[in-house]
Amino acid sequence: MYNWVVQDAIVAFVNSLMPDFPRQEMLYQQGLTDFATIMSNLLTSLGYPPVS
Repeated sequence: MYNWVVQDAIVAFVNSLMPDFPRQEMLYQQGLTDFATIMSNLLTSLGYPPVS
């Protein structure tokens, strides 16, 4: 048994996000890069050798 109203609402929500996907992907990638840089700097300052 399917609840088509809920499924249609989910599809409408996902479709409303479509124009923003490139911007969201850029923010996601930048966030991952920043997190990796911060963790690398933290581990290097704690004495672990940097990984090239």
